[in-house]
Amino acid sequence: MAALDVGALLAHIDALAPFALAEEWDNVGLMVGRRDREVTQVLVALDLRAAVLDEAIATGAEAVVVHHPPIYPALSAVSDARTAGRLVLRAAEEHIAVIAAHTNLDSAAGGLNDLMAHDLGMAGAVPLVPAPGDGSVGLGRVGDVAPTTLGALSAQSVAAFAPRQANLGMAGDPDMPVRRVAICTGSGGSLMQAARAAGADAYVTGDLKYHDFDAAEGMGLVNVPHAAVEAHVLRQWTPKLADALASHGVVVTPSSVDTDPWFAAC
Repeated sequence: MAALDVGALLAHIDALAPFALAEEWDNVGLMVGRRDREVTQVLVALDLRAAVLDEAIATGAEAVVVHHPPIYPALSAVSDARTAGRLVLRAAEEHIAVIAAHTNLDSAAGGLNDLMAHDLGMAGAVPLVPAPGDGSVGLGRVGDVAPTTLGALSAQSVAAFAPRQANLGMAGDPDMPVRRVAICTGSGGSLMQAARAAGADAYVTGDLKYHDFDAAEGMGLVNVPHAAVEAHVLRQWTPKLADALASHGVVVTPSSVDTDPWFAAC
């Protein structure tokens, strides 16, 4: 059985979610570590947190694959003065490689947006903002659903992504008919006009703001929790990485740490 090193792990991730798909402003790829470091255990997490590093050490993981890059947009120093520096420094000291797969994983075929679209029962989903040169991949998705209402779509989103956070935001008439839906994992407010241009009756995404209702111009909005959605679909994607590494005998495990700093009000 062929051993796997960090460089080969990067190549496998690139095959599933090409790093070239990342947005220009993003920071993806190897954040910490040596490419020749052998890997037998991989931990997949939404964020790099102290508890995630604790888990990596406890499980013997030599690499952590995170969705949100711990170095973004940059670090002016790697020291113990601030949290981000402490995390990067500790990962290096523990010889744990850290790899970020962010907007490349959002945009990729079979990536996080496709998984979100599947969970909402969207048919014929295509990228909301196609990648240059390849219309089959890109940010967000838009597609058709069985005839429903905005209120029912919001309830479906709660059940699918955030059963513990049943106070999702919804803007628009709960009884308005919905047949075409746009979605975007993470913070999708910047794609509002693309969702309207695609003819969406409703848009499901995270981190929406007060005035996004006006920008929607009558399109229904469902504001889903950023971390809850991404953690859910990242867990669904993790077995794909496990399958890709199985021939090397590498164990891939989703993190058990909830890194979401926001909780539903009691």
